[in-house]
Amino acid sequence: MAGRLFIVSLFCVGSLFAITSTTTHAGELVKLRPDTWDTYAPQGKEVDAIYGDHVLRNDKIVAVIAQAIDGRRANLTVHEIAGCLIDLTRRDRQSDQLSAFYPYARRAPYRRQLMIGTDRPRSTTQPHKDKPVATAKRLIAEVRNNPGENGLLVVTTYILEDGWEWIECNTTFTNNGEKAVTVDLVDSMRADRTFEHGQDGKLNMHWVYDRWFNQAYGFVSKDFKVAPGPAGRGGVPGSVYYEKDGKRKVTLGANESIELTRIIIPGNDVLQVKGIAGTMLKYEQGHVQLSANDDAGPVANANVIITRQGEKSLYARGRTDAQGNLPFLLPKGEWHAAVSATGRAKVETTFNVTGTENKDNAVAVNAKLPNAGYVVGHITDAQGRPIPCKVQFIGKDGTRDPYFFHDSGTDAVVNLVYTPNGQFTQEIHPGKFDVTISYGPEYDAIFTTINVKAGQVTRLTGKLIRTVKTPGWVSAEYHSHSSPSGDNTSSQRGRVLNLVCEHLEFAPCTEHQRIDSYIPVLKRLGVEHLMATCSGMELTGRPGDVNHQNAFPLIHKPHTQDGGAPHVHNDPRVQFQRLAYWDDKSEKLVQQNHPNIRKVFMDKNLDGKADGGFGTPEFMDVIEIHPPANILAAPRKGNRMFEWMQMLNQGYRIPGVVNTDAHYNFHGSGWLRNWIKSSTDDPAKIDTMEMVRNSEKGNIIMSTGPYMEVNAYAASITDKVRKPGKNVIATAGEDISSFDGKVRLRVKVQCPNWFDINRVQVFVNGVPDKRLNYTRKTHADHFGNGVVKYDRMINIELTKDAHLIVAAAGEGLTLGKVYGNSRGKLMPIAVSNPIFVDVDGGGFKANGDDLGVALPKE
Repeated sequence: MAGRLFIVSLFCVGSLFAITSTTTHAGELVKLRPDTWDTYAPQGKEVDAIYGDHVLRNDKIVAVIAQAIDGRRANLTVHEIAGCLIDLTRRDRQSDQLSAFYPYARRAPYRRQLMIGTDRPRSTTQPHKDKPVATAKRLIAEVRNNPGENGLLVVTTYILEDGWEWIECNTTFTNNGEKAVTVDLVDSMRADRTFEHGQDGKLNMHWVYDRWFNQAYGFVSKDFKVAPGPAGRGGVPGSVYYEKDGKRKVTLGANESIELTRIIIPGNDVLQVKGIAGTMLKYEQGHVQLSANDDAGPVANANVIITRQGEKSLYARGRTDAQGNLPFLLPKGEWHAAVSATGRAKVETTFNVTGTENKDNAVAVNAKLPNAGYVVGHITDAQGRPIPCKVQFIGKDGTRDPYFFHDSGTDAVVNLVYTPNGQFTQEIHPGKFDVTISYGPEYDAIFTTINVKAGQVTRLTGKLIRTVKTPGWVSAEYHSHSSPSGDNTSSQRGRVLNLVCEHLEFAPCTEHQRIDSYIPVLKRLGVEHLMATCSGMELTGRPGDVNHQNAFPLIHKPHTQDGGAPHVHNDPRVQFQRLAYWDDKSEKLVQQNHPNIRKVFMDKNLDGKADGGFGTPEFMDVIEIHPPANILAAPRKGNRMFEWMQMLNQGYRIPGVVNTDAHYNFHGSGWLRNWIKSSTDDPAKIDTMEMVRNSEKGNIIMSTGPYMEVNAYAASITDKVRKPGKNVIATAGEDISSFDGKVRLRVKVQCPNWFDINRVQVFVNGVPDKRLNYTRKTHADHFGNGVVKYDRMINIELTKDAHLIVAAAGEGLTLGKVYGNSRGKLMPIAVSNPIFVDVDGGGFKANGDDLGVALPKE
């Protein structure tokens, strides 16, 4: 056609199909909706499909194309996925780990879509309202942009035929404008953190591989050189460029077009992806059957690294299946295999491939591995019943620490094993190990040493004893994340296991930018009776030190955009109000996350002049003020604990909370918690709305582990001082009236056997009163050495209204090995929310004290 330039990369679709297609089964093009979801939605940690998206699948692979509409996003960090490839995996071993593949790298958002079953325009085989499933041997999904002022039309088609082990992505750029347009030949993708990456010059392939969750992707072109862009999240390139003659751009004149075609191959590992690409390109390859075993039999999930003999650079890697086998294809040549597995040292072997071997006469490579040791755990509670727990292994006397799995994992994470019922079997290398078994700070931990021998079972038994008594209070975590949040790669199952095994009794689901639920995971684990939960979210706007808020409970709408969540807004007040009023102004807890307190309350631009802040406290029920140890630090700007007390003195009665904001599963949850007042001690009976209301009241003790009770009593509880409506007994967050100014403060602190406290300090209106400072050194008789570390009645005399906060800390002490090398260095400390004491009978009045650090002035 005159005046039009066509540049076609890769190769004829028909010829590709002819290489491997031997089946006559029709592929399926499916619109996801409630009646098709269970059958057609793919599986995997990173599945982002929702109702309205389209599935293309054949007998080999399944892919999801996001509906081409404005606002289609996957999560907090994966935006503008309309019309993009968001899920892709093999059907025989589904493990989608692709966050998104963006044809043309989000430079021209797709807003129109046409789903057709053949290459005939507007085929009648496309899905429609009454028939959501269309079948055809050749499936095509087409999306296009709305051309802007430059007139560039971008049309992307996804093509899948029967028998293909890849999906073809074809983008045509057409300049419908009058002026020349420059087009970048680029795609972008999100394959985060757990992925590694590499290039294969001969195959002209860029690949990424998540060896932890067994998913690889290859990106292939024929006529354009495939080149990765700069490193993105976790070091993996976030873009793929296509070059010709050293150029990654092309200029299109009026009415000119360019067509860019690429092949995207999903596989269990890089070996499989490269083998498929080699077959597609008709390279001479031979079949190899690698088997990993030891004296006990097949070794599953062994890590296999393949290099060319005499070369150091990696060719590809993979993992054995449940039967210890790994079949793959290799080009002709001499090869080297290095095989290792959990608990077993590496073995190496060489082998030759002629390129003529088929499946029936594949090159047999047998990797005989050393024997692992096995730890079989059977941990119970005091009555011999199943109990969740965290088991930590630390190498001793020259034995290295084990590394079972990435910190995004589930049951086994780094050197930890999480078990929902106290039972497990874990492979581990032979040697001597210190083992710590724990179930949160209400239970004594078990410390023992084991000697693991190769090929033998080491029994690990014990009873976890609940020594800390917490009647009327339950432990809670109000802020944690997993992979659906989009800013991490952690298994949500692993997050829930981490929470359960740390004995958190109430934990709402608070993923970024979506309403979600832990209930399905809890049910699969069989522990829904051990941890109460509800649907919630974190609404994550900007700036991050002001405009992040959690809320629960919220109505969860599964498989819909954001789970039915509200959208962010650049104005924190608007966003706060939107979240607070969501679900028809339903009752909920709204939490300010990790704030810059001065910006929030007084000085939004931090210029030192009071401007009222962002005006969000009106909608704020609780506020994060961790780390709690900072209450003992010197007064200064930026110390949230200190600035919170300043705000209390200005009359803001917003309860404090501490949360981990955990994003990964290696000791992620547990080292910060809140004890919330509760009418039941049974997690199965916890009422979410009671948690909400008691949190709003401030019935909260914040802690890294110590359990503290704080109750205030008017000194003379008699009919003479008792007045209607005036409390004479109060706990954290409550008011008390003492008309003679005398208050008796009962403080009781309990700790398990793995940490201690040595100081109790009472703060009066935010000031650490020297007369109310008790340490083991100065008041040894106040402190105990058993579970109860402190249990005293403290007499306080006040001359004016005051709020009282109690901190119980282990200064110079740590939480210890239960929380690993990092969090284990934290100080044991508990901090109460304030008790408000009215002395003059006129109701509590804040004193306005800035505690020696000037506040912004008008």
